[in-house]
Amino acid sequence: MNPQIAAGIMEYRVAMNKNCLLLFLLQIFACNAVSPRFEAEAEALLKWKSTLLFSDANGSSPLASWSPSSTCCSWSGIKCNSIGHVAELTIPSAGIVAGTIAATFDFAMFPALTSLNLSRNHLAGAIPADVSLLRSLTSLDLSDSNLTGGIPVALGTLHGLQRLVLRSNSLSGEIPTELGDLRDLHLLDLSRNNLSGGLPPSFSGMSKMREFYLSRNKLSARIPPDLFTNWPEVTLFYLHYNSFTGSIPLEIGNATKLQLLSLHTNNLTGVIPVTIGSLVGLEMLDLARNLLSGQIPPSVGNLKQLVVMDLSFNNLTGIVPPEIGTMSALQSLSLDDNQLEGELHPTISSLKDLYNVDFSNNKFTGTIPEIGSTKLLFVAFGNNNFLGSFPLVFCRMTLLQILDLSSNQLSGELPSCLWDLQDLLFIDLSNNALSGDVPSTGSTNLSLQSLHLANNKFTGGFPVTLKNCNKLIVLDLGGNYFSGQIPSWIGSSFPLLRFLRLRLNLLSGSIPWQLSQLSHLQLLDLASNNLSGTVEGLLFNLTSMMTPLSEFNMDSSVHHQVLNLDGYLTYADRIEVNWKTRSYSFQGAIALMIGIDLSGNSFSGEIPTELTNLQGLRLLNLSRNHLSGSIPENIGNLELLESLDCSWNELSGAIPSSLSKLASLSSLNLSHNLLSGEVPTGNQLQSLDDPSIYTSNSGLCGFPLSISCPNGSGTTQPLEKSKEHDLEFDVYYSTIAGLIFGFLVWSGSLIVLDPCRTCIFCFVDRTQDKVMKRCRVQH
Repeated sequence: MNPQIAAGIMEYRVAMNKNCLLLFLLQIFACNAVSPRFEAEAEALLKWKSTLLFSDANGSSPLASWSPSSTCCSWSGIKCNSIGHVAELTIPSAGIVAGTIAATFDFAMFPALTSLNLSRNHLAGAIPADVSLLRSLTSLDLSDSNLTGGIPVALGTLHGLQRLVLRSNSLSGEIPTELGDLRDLHLLDLSRNNLSGGLPPSFSGMSKMREFYLSRNKLSARIPPDLFTNWPEVTLFYLHYNSFTGSIPLEIGNATKLQLLSLHTNNLTGVIPVTIGSLVGLEMLDLARNLLSGQIPPSVGNLKQLVVMDLSFNNLTGIVPPEIGTMSALQSLSLDDNQLEGELHPTISSLKDLYNVDFSNNKFTGTIPEIGSTKLLFVAFGNNNFLGSFPLVFCRMTLLQILDLSSNQLSGELPSCLWDLQDLLFIDLSNNALSGDVPSTGSTNLSLQSLHLANNKFTGGFPVTLKNCNKLIVLDLGGNYFSGQIPSWIGSSFPLLRFLRLRLNLLSGSIPWQLSQLSHLQLLDLASNNLSGTVEGLLFNLTSMMTPLSEFNMDSSVHHQVLNLDGYLTYADRIEVNWKTRSYSFQGAIALMIGIDLSGNSFSGEIPTELTNLQGLRLLNLSRNHLSGSIPENIGNLELLESLDCSWNELSGAIPSSLSKLASLSSLNLSHNLLSGEVPTGNQLQSLDDPSIYTSNSGLCGFPLSISCPNGSGTTQPLEKSKEHDLEFDVYYSTIAGLIFGFLVWSGSLIVLDPCRTCIFCFVDRTQDKVMKRCRVQH
């Protein structure tokens, strides 16, 4: 090798070694320079950890890896930057059950922190103003952390912040105007708090805003129009469950990139702005539960990408614009509880992807339109003025789970194909003019939980097809012309039944003993039929009536995924109950109703003593029967009883003193019996001072009757009263004798004139029973 070349190589190697040595020394110097800061960050985190209490003592929390024996950059939930500073602290759901960041977390020690996520932990106290010391922060998530107090004004100094998530806490007070200084913010989530006041006008300066969540607070005032003008990138705008007032700004049409708009459950007034049609990328429009009026603008037909439209519970009027039929992406359409009218346009049949349609509680006329979608899960056209027969199109909707066509003017017979819909959970066809026998053929495996056929013109016997409905919870067949006996299979076929309403029919015979097998039953209404026999032994197994129930709602819920979100279509069940001499519709809260109504029949025998074991009863009506014997001595055990009617029977003996223990009793009727003795007093009975409660019981005396009881005896009347009573009976018997004679004079004509006999007998029945039974002339 050439000596000069060899010398050059040697010189190069020496130079390289010097450079490597210099670089090595620089690295040592840099490490020594960073090390104190690194150690300080680790110490600050360990100090904060020492103040926390965790749910799992076995160390499953990610903070279990935080230890002085390792560098903090290796700890769970920690990410460091290239030179070893903590850049991200992400420990959601870390099992922290007690702790705080108000005084124990040293924010000043983390100048390089860009992302802080402490969500879904239990961090009591307020958000400290010191969080503003995190000058590099771009994302802050303290959601669902049990935080209280207000939003600190100092957050407005974090000018690099892009994501601020404080949802699901207990934050209160007004939103600081200073948050409007966060000009780089593109996501703000303050939902599910107790924030009040209005939206700061300074928010219009957040020109990069894309997702805006302020739902479920106590915010009010008007929605600033400038938000829609100055937020050209906004795609999501949620203000639902607040108290915003005023109209929806016309400027909303400027936010042309909006995809999800939810303003439901506020106090918004005025009309739906026609500019809503400019939001051509909109996928969800929810304006439900406001005070909006006027017509639905035809411009909604421009929203070709709209998947969900909910305008329910407003004061909208006019017709449904036919342009809705061109919104081919619609999956959920809810226009219920408005004042919409007219016929529905046939274009609705072109909506092939609908899974939910609700037009109930309006003023629609004409026939129910043919709906082209076979994907429907939820259909509601109830409480309108629709005519025609049962739409056969529903039989093709094999996925259907909820069907409500109640309170219309539908007529004709039910098709047997209805019972082939094996997924149906809820059917309400009540309050129509449907007639004929209920079809007895259909699927042998029905999922039906609630069936309402009340107040129609159905005939025939108890529907046999229901024998296959072993999941039934609510059955309402009241107000029809069903006849024959209650089938014995009712006990074994309906093991889950809770509400049975058969009132106002033509049912006869005795109650089958198998009915006592319905251990979940809590409402039994057999009133106004032709039932007879005794009720002895029928009540001992009704265990759901023995204790008060705490469950409040009984809902039918249908799950469906839409717009990548889990959705639930919830339908609160309802039932009519004759309650305290009036008819009420219990909806949602029917699960609290426990009662028995056997009135208006021909039951005989004594009131069974086991009745007093049903201590959850709130309603008991045994009136207008032929019950005899005494009122059970322990009637006072029914401490929740609010309404008791035993009138128009043949009950005798004294009124039990335990009746005065019924502190909730507000409706009582014991009239038209053979009761005697002194009327009990005390407690709630003192407020029931209407004498008609006890009228036509010849042996009763005492308050509130005008007949006083003599000392030492509650059964003997004073002499003058006794004479008056004898005189009354003389007149009574004379009157009866005259009536019998008159009856013999004209009764012969009834043997000859058959139609007349039918009418007169009907009149006598109605007068005698004093109940609203249907009396039908057959000729």
